[in-house]
Amino acid sequence: MVQLMSLGKRVSVKLEVEESLEEELVSLHKKRSKLDPCLQEGDVESGKFPISPSLYNPLDEPSPLGLRLKKSPSFLDLIQMKLSQQNADKLTAHNKKDSKGVSVSGVRDKLKASNFPAAILRIGSWEYKSRYEGDLVAKCYFAKHKLVWEVLDGGLKNKIEIQWSDIVAIKANYPDDVPGTLDVVLARQPLFFKETNPQPRKHTLWQATSDFTGGQASVH
Repeated sequence: MVQLMSLGKRVSVKLEVEESLEEELVSLHKKRSKLDPCLQEGDVESGKFPISPSLYNPLDEPSPLGLRLKKSPSFLDLIQMKLSQQNADKLTAHNKKDSKGVSVSGVRDKLKASNFPAAILRIGSWEYKSRYEGDLVAKCYFAKHKLVWEVLDGGLKNKIEIQWSDIVAIKANYPDDVPGTLDVVLARQPLFFKETNPQPRKHTLWQATSDFTGGQASVH
C-alpha cells in the first residue's frame, strides 16, 4: 500500500495498486496454465495452486524440479536386482574375510616353535655339556626366524639368539647309529641374554648380557 500526502488521492492510489497486482497475478496464472493444465484449477485470489500427483516423487513429497518418476514393473525389478547384488557382494566380502582369518590362524598354528634337547654345544674352544634333562635346549622359531640355544647355568638360563639372516652356512648330519650334529656358520656374532626374576608358570624374562662363552661366540 502506497500512502501520499494528499488524503483525497489515497484511496484511488490503493485501488490502482490492487488492480495492478491482480492483473499481474492473472497474467502469471495464464502463463503457468500453458505449462501445466493442472494449474488451471488454481485459486488466483488466494494464491493457492494444486500440484499434480504425477509430479510427486516416491516419498510423496513435491518434486522441486517438477520431474516425473514412473514406477514401472521393470524399474522396480531393476531396483530389486541392484539391492540383491549389493547384499550378495557384502556377504561374499564377509566370507572372504572370515576365510582369510581362518587361514592366517592356521598358518600361525603351523609356525609354532620347535624344541629339541642337545647333548653338547661347542663354539670355538668353549663347550657346554648337558648333565641334566632340559639344561641344554635348542629352539627354532619359524615365525620369528630365529635359532636359539638355552643353557642352564647356576639355576638361571642363558640364551644365545641367532637371526636366520645371519646364517651363511648350515649343515645337519643325522646318522642312524650315533647322535646327529648341526653345524652353523654365522656372518656376525649372535645376541646374548640372561634370565631375570624367574616366576613359576610365567614367561621367562630376558635381559641383554655380554658374551658368556669367553668371547668365542664373538670370533667364531
